[in-house]
Amino acid sequence: MATNQTRTEEVYHRIKADILGGHIEPGSQLPFARLKTDYGASMGVLREALMRLTAEGLTVNQSQLGFKVMTLSLEDLIDLTETRCTIESLVFKDAIRNGDIDWEARIVSAHHRMERTPKHDPEEGSPVTAAWARAHHDFHMALLSAAKSKRLIGIAESLRAAAEVYRRWSMPFEVVRRDVTAEHQELVDLALKRDEEAAAASLTRHLQLTKNLILKGVAGGRQ
Repeated sequence: MATNQTRTEEVYHRIKADILGGHIEPGSQLPFARLKTDYGASMGVLREALMRLTAEGLTVNQSQLGFKVMTLSLEDLIDLTETRCTIESLVFKDAIRNGDIDWEARIVSAHHRMERTPKHDPEEGSPVTAAWARAHHDFHMALLSAAKSKRLIGIAESLRAAAEVYRRWSMPFEVVRRDVTAEHQELVDLALKRDEEAAAASLTRHLQLTKNLILKGVAGGRQ
């Protein structure tokens, strides 16, 4: 029989996947009665799972009103992106300074897995497959994994979780306007060359482009 901790981990991952996959829309309320039916979990397990998601910025704990999924806004997108650029660039440069051959191997392996993982599957009903989304996350975290500060790595990962919702929002705007494969390859090349400044600048461009595509797409939709 699964322990409460194991069950919480399972429910946490299921709810997170549903949020990131677009099956639960941003801003949606998360009433416990519905969650108990959808996930077959106890109130205690659900609360623990939602508290973890709140710590990552994916859900919000509203006083007296329960939990809801994070709300998307252009102002928050800009703030989130600028914060990520600051934190992830700092962590990436530190990883390049401290990374060893095992770090290089993690990057190459994670990049290879991401490139070989199918990105689209009409049967999943999401902009990208869950497998590719995980591989993409693992690749970016591999780039940062040799940094000395585990707290900064944790902050970067938490910000990345919230940004994933926005990244999927950008999908309709990026089909012909960016070459994500080339962007990822440049990050790998610069990391292996140990070019801290160029690598940090490349990562910043990579993060900013998603934001810019969303802003332009939304502005175009309002015209």
